[in-house]
Amino acid sequence: MADLVVTKAVLEDSAKDLKAISDEFKNMSKRWDNGTIWGHDVVKSAMDDFIDDWWVKREKLQVQLDNLTKKMDEAAKTWTDTEDQLASTFDPK
Repeated sequence: MADLVVTKAVLEDSAKDLKAISDEFKNMSKRWDNGTIWGHDVVKSAMDDFIDDWWVKREKLQVQLDNLTKKMDEAAKTWTDTEDQLASTFDPK
């Protein structure tokens, strides 16, 4: 079994990706506002129903994504700080 390898870049990339996903969730309604992207009225009606049902779940996911994003940012900062502290112990004084 392979060892888990964590790097600063992986943590920062993960935080950046989570922010992008969170932004997509926040700006999702802009794509749906006028409903013209759905085309046919039957599809538009079905998608409007779905969007109404999805809204509550989306809000819960948005809160969880925001919390996870903050934790990833904190993890990346903590990782960098720890790495810098460890590296400084090897520097000749």
